[in-house]
Amino acid sequence: MDESFSKELSKNFINQIRDIDEFGIFFNNLKIALVMFIPVIGIVMGTISGFSTGLVFNSIMNISVTSNNNLVLNPLIIFLTPFGVLELISYGLAISRGGIILMELVKRKFTRKSLLYLLLEIAIVSGLLFAGAVIEWMMIENIPRKL
Repeated sequence: MDESFSKELSKNFINQIRDIDEFGIFFNNLKIALVMFIPVIGIVMGTISGFSTGLVFNSIMNISVTSNNNLVLNPLIIFLTPFGVLELISYGLAISRGGIILMELVKRKFTRKSLLYLLLEIAIVSGLLFAGAVIEWMMIENIPRKL
């Protein structure tokens, strides 16, 4: 990825998140997770989401390496943060439930109990993502503005 593309991608990303708060983070992540519950489509959405996240991480890494900044951190460290772990667990639950639903539909064994489990996992994923969004917002708010 060349430097100009990285800078443009990072600039667009920063513009998108400029006015976001914990509810914006939550609803953005919830939209992605809810699509991941849909059989087959969820896997595609997970792949697209992972790819776009990778592009942003790559551009951040490129800018960090090419700038005069002595501090170079691997952006994948975000997955070790509390909100990163909560998001990964949430997306994993959503995609796996989508796979289970697909298997139940193929075997024609989707029951009311299956629907109950689906609703329960949607509630769990929503709770995890909300907690993650609050933590992420608190961490963003506490970032020093001048590095």
